[in-house]
Order: sequence, then structure tokens, then C-alpha cells
Amino acid sequence: CPFCLVMLTDSVNGKKNDGKAKESTQVVDVAQLLLESVKTPIDPAGEEESEPAPEPEPVK
Repeated sequence: CPFCLVMLTDSVNGKKNDGKAKESTQVVDVAQLLLESVKTPIDPAGEEESEPAPEPEPVK
């Protein structure tokens, strides 16, 4: 929840200031972790755009 993220971030920042946590430590939501794990890397070569995938048929 947003409140938990604020509380955890404040705690991590306090630990960083005390030198008890690495500067690279971040607080992220589980949904952010999931998104990062399923993202497709973007091709910087700039391949031509392919046709968009067709819309799925509605379930009857």
C-alpha cells in the first residue's frame, strides 16, 4: 500500500544516513518487481514497426 511504501522508504533512508544500508537499496512494490520481470527489452536499433497483434475474440 502507499502508506507502507512511505514508511519503509523513510526507514531505509534513515539506515542509509546512519551508514547501515547500501546506497543502492530501494523500496519497491511487488507489482513493480513483477513488471520488471516480464518487460521485454526495447531494441535500440530501431527496427521497423510490425503490425499490431489482432484483438482477441470476446468470450461468449
